Amino acid sequence: MTVKGIIFDVDGVLVDSEPYYFEQRLAFLNAIGARLTAEESRKQIGSNMNAVLKQLFPNHTVLERAAIKNGYTSYKAAHPIVFKNIMNPDAQPLLATVAPTYQIGLASAGERGIIQQMLLETALEPYFETVVSGAEIAHNKPAPDVYLEALKRMHLEPTEAVAIEDSALGIQAGKAAGLTVIALKPFDPLFAIDQSAADYQIESLKEVPAILATL
Repeated sequence: MTVKGIIFDVDGVLVDSEPYYFEQRLAFLNAIGARLTAEESRKQIGSNMNAVLKQLFPNHTVLERAAIKNGYTSYKAAHPIVFKNIMNPDAQPLLATVAPTYQIGLASAGERGIIQQMLLETALEPYFETVVSGAEIAHNKPAPDVYLEALKRMHLEPTEAVAIEDSALGIQAGKAAGLTVIALKPFDPLFAIDQSAADYQIESLKEVPAILATL
């Protein structure tokens, strides 16, 4: 296999945002009566709000779930995240190392506005030739669609790219797309994730070049 591209997830890989989003989402959903426990909410790590609301409120109409999502958007705006403060310190050095050799893509379950905000605040935008938001795809993670779309835009076969993920849902999506998946261990041990389905499990992004050299 000759690897030509690397596709990055965002949350838990480029930025340590999972704990922030976890607390934010849990607080909002419980404020509107979801009655989620912390353990139940952890199972949603790696998913986006559309999927979460469909799971929590299966009997709601599309419009009703859209209204809840709009409320969450307002809630997030009132509690903004500062991405540059939670950037993975190994992200930029890795991107600078691999960019001359590999195509660089991004495939996130998140919404495009948040992805772009992250890229701008962290100054990582120049590294990414391809950016795909799962919120704009028919089926978000754990379906493979977001990765398949990234591969299509990068003109690569699944065997020609690797995905760097952290969540179980993201790993499932990458594997379903036929990619080799590298799983980055969570920054916070309280957010332990089953990463056993990944091809490689790493403690730091510093380990990625050595793995790429073997592929």
